Amino acid sequence: MSENKILRNPVLKEANEIELNEEWSNFMKRIGEVSNIIKDLASGDKERADAATVLADQYLEGKVITDDKIVMKLKDDRTIINKNAFESLQKNDTGEICKDAWMAEMSKDAEKRAEDRKIRREKADTLNTQAIKAFRRGEYDKALSCYNRALEHVKDNPMLYCDRALTNIKLGNYQKVFKDCDWALRINEKSFKARLYKAKAYKELEETDEFEKCKREIEEMFPQHHDLIKYFLEKEENIEGDNQ
Repeated sequence: MSENKILRNPVLKEANEIELNEEWSNFMKRIGEVSNIIKDLASGDKERADAATVLADQYLEGKVITDDKIVMKLKDDRTIINKNAFESLQKNDTGEICKDAWMAEMSKDAEKRAEDRKIRREKADTLNTQAIKAFRRGEYDKALSCYNRALEHVKDNPMLYCDRALTNIKLGNYQKVFKDCDWALRINEKSFKARLYKAKAYKELEETDEFEKCKREIEEMFPQHHDLIKYFLEKEENIEGDNQ
């Protein structure tokens, strides 16, 4: 009988498939065991790590590995793991399992940061509401305090910077207006209020050149707000508190 006919024999083919399935099952079983060893090595628990080291040595030396249900022996030169890679994992606590653990920790950290941001924004929103109410009552010092505290929780909200800038205009703290307007413009370079309040501060400080420059820029960018710009910049402010 020719070799090809023997190889095409369905009985032999079925036997080969069974053998391949068994090898695959054993392969996956061993992968699971190696994964557990790596987890133990990276656990930080000395007893678990020492036991895993012994087990790893047995794998690398081709000795018998025993668990609750099976006993198997690694065949010479057919180990299912890369010895150099495994030794590297043992020394450096790296590898796919550690990557998974690292990704899990990163995911937890991201979730924690998201929850922290949510809490901070809720606090900032509450303080912003208090600041708006105080501002409307003309209690500018109280409004400023609320805006200061709100910006301690949230630093990426351009409206908070703009509202604090306007509050400082009401208090006559013109020098403090520029920093808030600049921060608002970094976050949103098209902020109308930031440019308007900056121009107002320059006008009140009688820095004519800077005022004219800001006024020209804002009128070019927002021609639809011409009347509002003219009204706000020409309006006299009733200053509350000391001019700092």
